[in-house]
This record gives sequence, C-alpha cells and structure tokens, in this order.
Amino acid sequence: MTKARLIIADSEHNADMLYASGIFVPDAFIAIEVKGTWHGLFSPLEVDRARKNSKFAHVHLDSPLRAAAENSGRSGLASVAAAFLENRAIKNVEVPDHFPFAYAEQLKSWGFEISASEGAFFPTRVIKTEQEIKYLAHAEKLTRQAMIQAEGYLAACDIGDDGILRDGKSCKKVKAADVRRAIETFLIGNGAMPAHTIVACGKEGADPHNIGSGLIRAHQPIIIDIFPRVLATGYWGDMTRTYVKGKATAEVKKIYNTVSAGQDIGLSMVKDGADGTLIHQAITHHFESQGYPTKMVRGKQTGFFHGTGHGVGLQIHEAPGISTRPVILKSGQVVTVEPGLYYPGLGGVRIEDMVVVRDNGCDNLTRHKRKLEIE
Repeated sequence: MTKARLIIADSEHNADMLYASGIFVPDAFIAIEVKGTWHGLFSPLEVDRARKNSKFAHVHLDSPLRAAAENSGRSGLASVAAAFLENRAIKNVEVPDHFPFAYAEQLKSWGFEISASEGAFFPTRVIKTEQEIKYLAHAEKLTRQAMIQAEGYLAACDIGDDGILRDGKSCKKVKAADVRRAIETFLIGNGAMPAHTIVACGKEGADPHNIGSGLIRAHQPIIIDIFPRVLATGYWGDMTRTYVKGKATAEVKKIYNTVSAGQDIGLSMVKDGADGTLIHQAITHHFESQGYPTKMVRGKQTGFFHGTGHGVGLQIHEAPGISTRPVILKSGQVVTVEPGLYYPGLGGVRIEDMVVVRDNGCDNLTRHKRKLEIE
C-alpha cells in the first residue's frame, strides 16, 4: 500500500515546509510526497512563482482539486489534499508531529489513516549541506557584526557619577533598549530579522532568557545574546558575549574566566562521534572544580542550569542538543557551545559560539574574540 507524506502549513514560520519547498509563502499551502517525489499544491496567487522558484518536482494549481472537493461537500486545505490523494488511490498518510489537529480529524473522517512521524519529519535536516553551512556562516557574520555595533555603542558611552551609563551623543541614561536598538538597526538594515535580542545587565542576567529592560550600569556584567534570521534564506545566526563597561570585580572576572575555560573545553570536544552528554558533563565538572556547583539557593537556580548547546538551521533551536540527554554528534551538524553561570543579585556570564561539527573537530563560524571589559 502506497503511503504519502503530507504537510499543510505556510513556509514563513514552518521550518519543515520551508525545507521541502525552498520558497517563502505567507499563507498555508500543501506539500505531498508520493513514492519519493514531492508535489506542491498552490493557489492561483502563488503557483507561477512556485513553478519558477520552488524545490518541488511537480507544482500543481489547487483550483481544480478545490472544485472537486467542494462538489463532494468538502472545503478547506485538507479537502484539497484529500482530493489529490484520492486521485492516486492513497489512503495512508504520514504527517509531522506538529500537524494541525483539525486537518487530521477531517482526513480521518474521510477514511484516511493518519500517523504522526516518529522523530524528525526530515531527519536529513540535522546534517547541513555545504550550501546550508554557507547560509549559516553568512547569518553568523551578520550576528558578529551586530555584536561589534554593541561593543562600539558601549565604548562610546560615558559613566555617570551614579554608575549609570550615559549615551555618548545625547548624554541620556542608557537602558537595555538603547543597546538593543544599535544591534537591531544594523541587522534590519542588512537583511536580517532580530527577535528578542537579550541585553541583560546586572541581576537581570541571572535569568538566562530575560531580554533585559533596565538601566545599563558600569562595572556590572552585561549579557548580550543576538540571534537573527536572515530574511533571504531563513537561516539563523546565534552568539552571546558578556561585557563589563568599566572595571569588572574580582568575582565577575573569576566567573568569566571559568566560563571562558569551560567553553574552550566544550569546543575542544566537539567532533564527529562525540557524545554530547560527555561534553556537557566535562563543562559541569570544570565549573564544580572551580567552586561553582549547580544547585538551588533559597528557591532559585544557581550555577549552570541549562544545556551546553543546540542545533541551529532553519530554526534557532533544533536538533541536536548538547545536554544531559544522550546524543552523538555527526559531521555536518551545526551547534552552539554556550556555557554560563548565573547568580541572583550578581547576574550571569554566558559565552556562545556557533560551530560546524567536522570529522576531527569543528569549524567556528562565530570567529569573534572574547573580551570582558570595555573601557
């Protein structure tokens, strides 16, 4: 019995659909694989563009299928997919695990057997082609350049008598949003879309995903985590640095040096066949040896309480993860290495690079020096 594979989604937000189609479409459409060949079903608005630019082996106008479905008393995208499948006498369909429930229920009511894929719908997505690596390298280049914008903005700031930074031009008090604006203005102007860029100063940095909203103060750690999506390709960059404007305390310097050495340990272990769990454990053990265990203190998490890294591609967070869960790295995967230490009241330190897993090591796409203090 022939089994088809089906996606119904837009490709602006659904990475599997973008991977299958290779074209950005803002409204939901249909992709169906039959006997290893992918078909795209498009509205009159999109079909001609899809024929020119998509990756599908076959592109179909959906209007005749929609009309046939309506003649049978059915409507909607699921009915168009059903008409296409019934024309080929296919009743067995595999869908991604994120397939809309309503569509699945409709198809079942029309006699189709629907099963969700076990694991990734496209297992090949985890191994990047050299072209994909070029896209990711470009995304990371823009991310690096945006980080340089942040460094320049902080360098141009003055330190007020109250310890709060002042804008180098307007002399107004500097907030996280001002640093974020310098980063995101550059990215938007260069074809990349930022999303929730983190600029977290002082105690705000104790929560790894707090984007930051307060004043930027001298002599305190500032976590800056930039992760834009390149609009032309859909691929993401990701990097984090931690800075201090002025002079870091001895405590912050020790934490920073510990995290930096921990990242070096992780980077040195990334290669084809490496066990991600062992990488994470090695960094955790290093932190513990330096006096930084991970534990709860007065109901709050402290230390290193997130994973070491994650895959990056058409999604900012995708497989493989480098954490306590077993995973074997494979050549061609693109992952981050981003250890951090976090303490309420003090803040946090995180350093993140994005690398390509290779047979005997890794290629660092971030290529940006680490430094703590900005004068």
